[in-house]
Amino acid sequence: MAEATSAPAVTVRRGTVDDIPAFRALGEAVVPPTYGPIDAAYAQRMLDEWWVPEVFEKSLARNTHLVAERDGQLVALSSFGRLSRSYRDFPYVTGDREVMWKLYVHPEHQGLGIGSRLLSEVETLVEGDELWLEVVDGNDHAYDFYLAHGFEEVHRVGDRAWPDDIWLRKRLRDGSR
Repeated sequence: MAEATSAPAVTVRRGTVDDIPAFRALGEAVVPPTYGPIDAAYAQRMLDEWWVPEVFEKSLARNTHLVAERDGQLVALSSFGRLSRSYRDFPYVTGDREVMWKLYVHPEHQGLGIGSRLLSEVETLVEGDELWLEVVDGNDHAYDFYLAHGFEEVHRVGDRAWPDDIWLRKRLRDGSR
């Protein structure tokens, strides 16, 4: 009789600077297949500008990063924090909001609930009543994932040179606390 095997357990923990090489490896696995079909130049720009050690060092100092591991391997990453603490400028956004900057799951580990688990963990750590995020227009898989998890589209921002950004928001609490 064959012995039943169980899937490896997923652990979630805070990311650290020691994880930066694994962050980059995750980016190389997830960015090209996700964004390449939308705009290959944009996908390369993402890797070159936002998935580099210097940016992760700044982001880790300013934002919260959560990672998911299976069998000791980093398979997913999320990061979130206040817009005012971002390493990028957002001249078209007013007010200070809590933004989830990244939620990526390695393609070989998608469909296992890891993204949903990380999102749930992020939502419990958000201090305010809302969580915001950007999705690149054309990333239908992510867009549909977020809509299914209670986010709603608020506005789109475009600069004609790159794909539009779609800002989504989820109300986490009624705001009357």
